[in-house]
Amino acid sequence: MVFLLLWTVFLLPSCKKPPETDPEIVQTVMSVDTYLDRRDAQWFLTGKKEYALQAKMVSKETSFRNHLEMADYTVNDDGMTVILKGSIGEQWTSKLPDVLSTYKKPDGSALSAADFAEKDQWIDIITQSEPNSYYAMHVPLEISVTVETAEGDELHTNLPNAPHGNGDYLVCRIGTDGQPDLADVWVLNGAVFPEYYDVSP
Repeated sequence: MVFLLLWTVFLLPSCKKPPETDPEIVQTVMSVDTYLDRRDAQWFLTGKKEYALQAKMVSKETSFRNHLEMADYTVNDDGMTVILKGSIGEQWTSKLPDVLSTYKKPDGSALSAADFAEKDQWIDIITQSEPNSYYAMHVPLEISVTVETAEGDELHTNLPNAPHGNGDYLVCRIGTDGQPDLADVWVLNGAVFPEYYDVSP
């Protein structure tokens, strides 16, 4: 899914209760194409920072809710699915090959499948920094943009009843032409975006 994160420390900080979104905000709902056509919609170059998170595989069916996405997940012991936990306790899933290629151990050494042999146990991992390798675009709290990812998931910015900081972000990789690769756009919650990505346009 949507969501890969970063820190400059090696231990995951304790979870803190995030602020709630203002229920008085009236939102305009639009597609990602409509939002990208707005004059004030501008991509800026960004990159992942190095950050810490945790990961585990499970021995039995496990369900959880990502409070930033307001999405429910159910994971089984399929030998491929890894649960990841971010800086404020948000959880999502990724496939083992992607985890092994994206993350590493806190000492900088490579992860392997053997590191996940003990099921139901969180292990500390970190991301590798990727400066200037993504584009991002801010979406104000009063706008809800619907995005269909390359994996077929439907994501929404600024969902009600979840924290979003000053608003969520659309994120994509840099294409071969140096421009935003619009074939794969995803949403990153604004409550954690500044911790995981550079925010200076």
